[in-house]
Parts: sequence; structure tokens; C-alpha cells
Amino acid sequence: MNSKDGIKRGPFGSSLKKSFFVKKSDYVVYEQQNAIYDQFSTRYFINEVKYNELEAFSLKPNDFILSGSGTIGCISLVPDNIKKGVINQALIRIRINQNITNKFFFLQWMRSSYMQRRLTQANPGSAITNLVPISEIKNWKVTVPNNKIQKHIGKILTQLDTLLSLQQRKLELEKQLELYVTDDLLVYETESKIIPKVRFNSFCQSWKKVKLKEIIGKIQSGNRLPKTNLEEGSIPYILAQSKNNGIYMYISKDTLDFNGNALKLFPADSITFSIDNPQAIYYQPEPFYTSNIMRVIHSQHLNKFDYMFIIMNLKKYTKEFDWSRKFSGPVVSNLQVSIPGNIDERRKIGKLICKIQLHRLLDEKAKREIIKLKRFLLQNLFI
Repeated sequence: MNSKDGIKRGPFGSSLKKSFFVKKSDYVVYEQQNAIYDQFSTRYFINEVKYNELEAFSLKPNDFILSGSGTIGCISLVPDNIKKGVINQALIRIRINQNITNKFFFLQWMRSSYMQRRLTQANPGSAITNLVPISEIKNWKVTVPNNKIQKHIGKILTQLDTLLSLQQRKLELEKQLELYVTDDLLVYETESKIIPKVRFNSFCQSWKKVKLKEIIGKIQSGNRLPKTNLEEGSIPYILAQSKNNGIYMYISKDTLDFNGNALKLFPADSITFSIDNPQAIYYQPEPFYTSNIMRVIHSQHLNKFDYMFIIMNLKKYTKEFDWSRKFSGPVVSNLQVSIPGNIDERRKIGKLICKIQLHRLLDEKAKREIIKLKRFLLQNLFI
């Protein structure tokens, strides 16, 4: 670290009270959220006199800020284009000697699990975790590689961070694309005829309004199954959860319900939805069991693309639905939906949705692999 002021905690709260803040000025106050969220937007301003008084706590490009209370141990590198400002009492400023320490290496090193463990400590007999005292941190003896190796390690991990950011942005764009499909391919104009705002070039027939039950047939429900009855096995058990396609666990075919009866095994190519969770609407590609608070749509004449079209309609209606009521079988059966007059158009829309979701699943997997790789490197590159 910098030998003069390598590590410094923010000023006492009495030196930087809210009563000192002004509506607008060229000087800002940096807070805990800047370190936690790795961004440098600010909410509070101080005048020039107060800034000069607290200049010892000011930030410069290439400084680091570390969160020191609440959510502790989060560290961020100060960028070149920051506004003049000072840190508050919840932050710790770190300045390194860049002649011997690479800033990108230092950032990744401080974020490693090894350093995060050293930075934090639990009070004896308490679950509360605190930052190690600054006086103790200053006296640590640490082992680091030479500057050339530091630069190489910092570059690799920074590239992984960039790749992760790009992957996250890609996922956000794919989500926007799916919303576009929902909003524009399934939103209708009702003057002289029913048509979506955007459609495939090869189709020109009007759409028609029908009750959903005319397409899907009878809606079924699962079994009442206490968690104490669950036995591990190979068949998906679907619950009203907002992740993992609703799969809570895989259970045995010998599992019995609350009344001691065998469970209903629902076929592949079905939709499951919850009566009280708008996020729990899924296409099920394999046979499954489900609970009595779930509902199941299955019909022999529907295929995967039909189901995807129906799911998009259901998701659209959940946004407007009054969730003080149950999203029950009768409610869903009587929903008014607009469908293409040509079944091929409906399936083409469903196929497009499948492609978008497949890309998103693959990109989510890629993101998890990047996170896994970085976690491995952070755990093994530093000592």
C-alpha cells in the first residue's frame, strides 16, 4: 500500500452530518452503496469549505473503497472520471503503491475468498460479522507475486469480469426480445378485424377470440402431498416455485399422497401453473407429479409450440389479474384469448418463443460456467 496514507477510514459521523449537505455543488459524498454496487453515482453534496476541511478523506482515480459496516468487505476501484468528493464513515479508502502493486491484481486479490475471510471476523458467541480492525490490517504480512505476474493475473480476471458483464447484457436483451414477442405478437387491434401488431409475412388471415377451454380442454389438478411423504426417486415433482422449471425434487413412483393413494402421473407435453404464483407457469417436457395447488393443461391435439403460445397468453393475463383471487382452473378455462385462424401461424409463434428461451437457457448456463471458473481462480490463485 501507499506508505503515507495507504488505508484510511471515513470521518466521524459528527464531521459529516446530513445538516452539512447542500442541494447542489461540485463536491459529493461517496457512500457504502458505491462499494457494494461498484458504481459511483451519488446522492449528497457538500460545499467547498466542508470539502477542504475533509480533504484528507477525498477520493482520487485508482483509489479503492471498501465497505466497512453492514454489508462489509465489498471493494471497488475508483475510475478516472469521478467527481471531487469525500468518503463517509461507512467506507474505508485504500491507496496502493502502483510501482509494486498492479491495481487490477489488487482488486481481484481483495475479492478472493482468502482475503474476504481475513477481512471479516465474527464476534465470539455472536453471529454478527465485523471488519477486522484497521490497525490489524495495516500489520498483515502477505505473499504476492512480482509485478509481471500480478499484471497477468489481473488481466485474466478482469477479462472474465468483462465477459460476465457481456453475458448478463445478452441475457437482458433476450428477455426484452421475449417481452417484445409477448407484447407485439399477442396484442391485438379490434377495429374491423383482429390482428397482432406484428406478424410473420406468410400469414394474412384474421385472428379470432375464443375461450381458452375451447383449445385446452379440461384442466386437472395434482395430489395433496405433505413434504413428510416425499421419497426420493426419478420423477419430477412440480411445485409453485419460480425457478428450475417448478421442479422441487425428484420423487419415487411409490410415493403416496395424503390419503394413501398413488399419485397421478401427468404426461410429458403439458403446462403446469400455480393458482397463486404468477411466476410458476411452465412447459413440462417429461412425465411428472404435482401438488394440489398446481393445475395441469394437457391435450392430445396440442404440441410443444401450441403450449408455448398458450403460456405466453397466460403470462400476459397474469400481469393484469387480480391476485386477491385464485388463478384457478375455471378462471383460466374462461379466459378470452385471441388466436390465429391458421394453426400454422400459432405454432410458428410458439416455435419462435422456444428458440428465444433455448438461447436464454444456453446463455444462463454459460454465465454459470464463467462464474464457476472465476470462483475457482479466486480460490486457487491467491495465498
